[in-house]
Amino acid sequence: MDYDPYSLIGRKYIFEDGDSIEVMQVKSRNDEEHLITVHVKQGPGIPRKLVFDTKQFTEHYGHLFGLVEDINTEE
Repeated sequence: MDYDPYSLIGRKYIFEDGDSIEVMQVKSRNDEEHLITVHVKQGPGIPRKLVFDTKQFTEHYGHLFGLVEDINTEE
């Protein structure tokens, strides 16, 4: 992991359709492992709470938060 997971707290990504994902909490498992809690809001409903370890979060949402380069970008 090349970033401080605690720096993600409070960061939010809003999609074009208004759906969003917001990092709510980071908890330390040990010196190298963290759990990242996010709220995913889709439409007018109540946000879903999801918990990822740092590897899962980076794989699923890292490109949205600038943690990894988006491999789907057009040249």
